[in-house]
Amino acid sequence: MSFDIVGFGVATLDVIAEVEKFPLSGGKTKILSREHHGGGLTATALVAASKLGASCWYGGPIGNNEISNQVRRILEGYGVSLPKSTPYPPEAEPIAATVYLEKHSGERTILWSEFLTPPPVLNEEAMEIALSAKCLFADHLFPETLIPLYRQARAKGIPIVGDFESLCSPEAKNALALVNHPILPASFVREYFGHDDIPSAVLQLLKEYDRSAVVVTDGSKGAWFAENEDRLVCHQPAFPVTVCDTTGCGDVFHGAYAAALTFGMSLPDRVFFAAAAAALKATKKGAQTGAPTRNELEIFLANNC
Repeated sequence: MSFDIVGFGVATLDVIAEVEKFPLSGGKTKILSREHHGGGLTATALVAASKLGASCWYGGPIGNNEISNQVRRILEGYGVSLPKSTPYPPEAEPIAATVYLEKHSGERTILWSEFLTPPPVLNEEAMEIALSAKCLFADHLFPETLIPLYRQARAKGIPIVGDFESLCSPEAKNALALVNHPILPASFVREYFGHDDIPSAVLQLLKEYDRSAVVVTDGSKGAWFAENEDRLVCHQPAFPVTVCDTTGCGDVFHGAYAAALTFGMSLPDRVFFAAAAAALKATKKGAQTGAPTRNELEIFLANNC
């Protein structure tokens, strides 16, 4: 079986703790509620894409333990397929994260660990599935392991959609060079180029490494994008919504974009589709639980266009 989107990057089990207001450094505050949710850049993007109708497969680190089993149940519950038999040792875990959510603003602070998270295993099953996909999804984790796969995918003409929050190593920069559909936050772009001119940065990124399209997102300010065909920078405004939780909004944007790419949508339509999905997600708690279904997204667009 072939899949629309395949990824091996970050999956997490998020403990979301809601507080009225973030305390000052060194202070204390009461936790109003605590919930467990699936999260992670790649895993949430795949869940978002799956809920919108794309077929997705995840091959990242999931072992046989409490955290892994929770993440496995969550992903499969959202229709994301996993390896027939895990190639990881029983003690291997996805990344564990604690998300502190500020009730009055919807903003969040994330603490995470990867003590028991090994790099992806690219065995025969994983390579066959990845290289028969319509699209690969990449993030900044495990670049030294995944670069050979990305090179083979590019050689086969498989598009790679990328979510890189930072360049934590030279290998991460080399991995980003192979991503021909990078979707990057404005904070990354400002640090990468050292300036605040996002349209200019979009064009600079587009010229690097023969990229197909570039999108830079900036929260409530919207997104800027361009494609190699005409190199015309356009702006997609953010949809105005009442924010409940911003956790995973960027990941949902990425997943919706990747899904739209496999659906054959044009770049402006992909960004419009992704911006709407991210906005609708912001109205609900949880990165993956808040990602909209295709029907929910179509109703939202019918009421907001």
